[in-house]
Amino acid sequence: MDAFDRLMVEALDDTLRIVLGENVSDLIHSLTEKHIATKVTYNHDSIETKISYLEKLIGKEGVQVIQTETMKRLCHKLKKEYQEVEEHFLILDELYEMKLKMLCQLQNQKTKGSENPN
Repeated sequence: MDAFDRLMVEALDDTLRIVLGENVSDLIHSLTEKHIATKVTYNHDSIETKISYLEKLIGKEGVQVIQTETMKRLCHKLKKEYQEVEEHFLILDELYEMKLKMLCQLQNQKTKGSENPN
């Protein structure tokens, strides 16, 4: 499962728990797994199957609310992931900048040392 799929599944699960509650969400997971006949392997097809089955359980309007909220949560999760990655790159940039300064200072010391052989 790639990172996007993982985030999509997390967003859907979070939304189900928030909108329908913990017990109903657990019941839906259980019914969906039985309906699919195997444990849900989280990929695009199983998400579509889950949403399709969810539509049978709570109706088209309910699923539209779930999908809308899931997309909002997914966007939030993607933004959070991006910010975390951006933070790591900022730290790396600072480290490279420090390394460059140290190398420049070392190079300057070597240059001054070779100019003044005493």
